[in-house]
Amino acid sequence: MEPSFDVMGRQLVECGGLQFEATFRAPAGATLRVLGEVDGQLTELLRFDDFIDSPHYHVPASGPATLFDQARFGEPLAWFVSQLRDHLSDLLTEAGYEQILTAVDAGAVADHAGEIRTAMEACVPEGYVRVPGAGLTRSPS
Repeated sequence: MEPSFDVMGRQLVECGGLQFEATFRAPAGATLRVLGEVDGQLTELLRFDDFIDSPHYHVPASGPATLFDQARFGEPLAWFVSQLRDHLSDLLTEAGYEQILTAVDAGAVADHAGEIRTAMEACVPEGYVRVPGAGLTRSPS
């Protein structure tokens, strides 16, 4: 499964009963929204902001930002994807969405973690690069 573009230019990956939406917000950086159905409504559950100057994440998406500790965890995107692959159920529970766990196939999300990463890489426009081990930055002029 390859990420697909929608009419808004977002990279989309659907798997495990969830939708993963990767977008770029200039000049800040890339955002990964994790959406799922809650009480019949498509709801943003989690958000990972792979920003150039201050990468952070929100659990739940509507909650406060938790700054990413790059010195401890390394490259933000690699860590974000590993959390989805290895700890999705824990994140959804922490976010207050444990009621949807029966409709979520965490194994399918883990199987498609590479496509989610590809979507985040593909949403980044020219003028920005990913530096291995460091993360997203502006291209040197």
